[in-house]
Amino acid sequence: MPSFKETYEAIKEDWSKGEKNFNVECTMLKEGMQIECVMGNPGGEPFKLLIDAPAGLDGTNKGPSPLLVILSSIGACIIAVTRFWAKIMNINIKEMKLFSRGHINLGAIFGLDDTKLAGYDKLEPVIRIKADAPREKIEELMEKVFSHCPIITNFSGASKITPKLQIRE
Repeated sequence: MPSFKETYEAIKEDWSKGEKNFNVECTMLKEGMQIECVMGNPGGEPFKLLIDAPAGLDGTNKGPSPLLVILSSIGACIIAVTRFWAKIMNINIKEMKLFSRGHINLGAIFGLDDTKLAGYDKLEPVIRIKADAPREKIEELMEKVFSHCPIITNFSGASKITPKLQIRE
């Protein structure tokens, strides 16, 4: 498996080396609101993630809800992209923690008020970082992260979601 630097240099030399397709298969399970998500793992067994819902929403509470997974994805992506950019900018990160916060009203999901957003109406990740660089350099680092993080990009509406329905008989 190539190192980050080798991957970065290969893509810098040939843009097409950065082309990737990711696929996740999500299957409804019989218990509660459980969903098993299976995703590829180059070089190993596929990763599996159990997603569920709390008991008050007919779930078994054996896994995070899709809404919590969204918040986790935001936090994890910001941290990962920060680590990439820190390597590019030669910054040593000593500590980093992210609190991914979101506000939602479930009534909109249930169609109780179609004028309300059926999703998070506010997403506010709070990043705490300590690095061996001056404040200005860390701010520059984080500007690069915020403008290059794929989750931020996608949640800002850059990627159109085009569902395709296949009805099985």
